[in-house]
Amino acid sequence: MLSRPCPYTAPEMPVSEGTPVDAGSETDGLYEKYMLHHRADIRGCMRQLIDKRCTLQVGLPGGDAAVSAALALDDDGMWIDVPRDEAMVRLLDGAERVRVESAINRITVRFMAGPAELGEHDGRPALHIGLPEKVMHLQRREYVRREPPEPLACEIAWPDRSGSTRTVKAAIADIGGGGLAVLSSEDGSVEYRLGDIIRDVVIELPEPPALRTALRVQHISYIDRDGRRVQRAGCEFVSLSVQDQARLMRYVMYLDRLHAVKLREREL
Repeated sequence: MLSRPCPYTAPEMPVSEGTPVDAGSETDGLYEKYMLHHRADIRGCMRQLIDKRCTLQVGLPGGDAAVSAALALDDDGMWIDVPRDEAMVRLLDGAERVRVESAINRITVRFMAGPAELGEHDGRPALHIGLPEKVMHLQRREYVRREPPEPLACEIAWPDRSGSTRTVKAAIADIGGGGLAVLSSEDGSVEYRLGDIIRDVVIELPEPPALRTALRVQHISYIDRDGRRVQRAGCEFVSLSVQDQARLMRYVMYLDRLHAVKLREREL
């Protein structure tokens, strides 16, 4: 018989809770093979963000993000559109480090850059940020989802018709580095809609602490489960912190090891 992987244990975090984290600080070993380091490669990635008119999520490390867009490259960095959130613009202007996340042809692009300075591009207000030293370029095929070997659930803060919020519990059908599939709540009262942003989601990983995030519903289907028709919503993570991304990827790697063991056992 093949030996099974040891039970999943939550990884120790490399930084204390609440400490601002560089987008690459936890990537040693875990994400290193996905990193671009050469200046030409980094500038090429920035050029794609501009040419493909990719939407950016920009913010301070560990904070909220706002929507922006890449405008132009120069010798020292990149011009990006000024977010509509004036408070966010004030935070970004003069910041030493800015967190940026986007996607190119369904490939996640994430980096830290700076400093940021408010100025003008083509006669319009824009933010100038220095080029990053490295860029995470994580292809979606690395985001394979796995079915947890034991029940995995999440809690969702769901608004009801009265306008108040209640907490409902829903089962997770599968999970990966980029998202998860969540089923209708246990009481059947939650109906997901395509494009919904589900906020205040608490995912109960096997080891504490729980993972907190938001989800965007990407597709919806219906399945039979325990004799009833259940809605299944495929979701992507929104505003997942760097620390939680690292914890999640380690859990997914654990699921991958379990999956590999099962495949080998079938071949025997």
